[in-house]
Amino acid sequence: MRQPEAMSYIDRRREDAAAENAKKRAQTDRDPVQEPIRPPDVKVVRIELPGEPYRLEEINMPADLAEQLAGQTVEVEVLPEEQAMTRKLPDRGQAALAAGGSVLLAPDGAVWNDYHPTRLIYRDNQDREWNLPRHWLPTHNSAEPVAESASRVFKECRFIETVHLPSRWDLEAVNIPPAEAGRAGGQASEVSVHLKPNQRTQVFWRDSAGDAWRIPHDWRRRRIRLPGFDVLVAQGVPEDVARSFGGTVVSVNYHPGSLCCLENGYRFRDEHGRRCPVRKQDCLVLGFGSDGEGFA
Repeated sequence: MRQPEAMSYIDRRREDAAAENAKKRAQTDRDPVQEPIRPPDVKVVRIELPGEPYRLEEINMPADLAEQLAGQTVEVEVLPEEQAMTRKLPDRGQAALAAGGSVLLAPDGAVWNDYHPTRLIYRDNQDREWNLPRHWLPTHNSAEPVAESASRVFKECRFIETVHLPSRWDLEAVNIPPAEAGRAGGQASEVSVHLKPNQRTQVFWRDSAGDAWRIPHDWRRRRIRLPGFDVLVAQGVPEDVARSFGGTVVSVNYHPGSLCCLENGYRFRDEHGRRCPVRKQDCLVLGFGSDGEGFA
């Protein structure tokens, strides 16, 4: 964790203004022509949204809309997962906009769809479209309890951390624009963590233009205590690694419900950088942020 110099009042105002501008852009610059061309087998289902407004704000919904929708049952479109090259797109100019430009061009000039995972879309009463995380579907296998987000501090503080962002599709699912999601997906990036007494932790990521976007607080690195030697070996971890790391504290990347992470486990790295999977149920989560603990 890198602690910046104390922020002046002007610095704070600039950062807050950047975050507010990003929210306004998310509300107003959602041109329907830039949405991916719908596949033919879209379903409409009803789902119950999270009951805490902050979870909707973490996918970059404005605060007033988040407050209005929290805990409500709404209709959403479910765009099914599509494998690449399974659907020919109708028009080259229109198709170039599909999925933020993620299309495939055949040698004959035909335009085909690229891969896309399952996608959830909610349309509000102002006809604005919002992506929702896939794991909000009640049938999704990756649903898990939400990690604690309340700040345990006595005064406001802000600091910079490095996180490894999930896939471009997971970034799009929290309403980060496709072009920015394509640049940042799967990359290490700095985020700004905001803590206030008795308030929810807020985490902001800046795009290539410097605009701030919310990301879920539990995308931060996790400090976990690994299980003992016998449990690690039983899960296929080499004995020498299990002997060195059994019962130790390490820092791991984990993004709940994402495409890049295991549904039921973490991956930690040994001294040589090899990734070793371990079941979540056998680990103890100690907190968020790396703080340089262990190998990661």
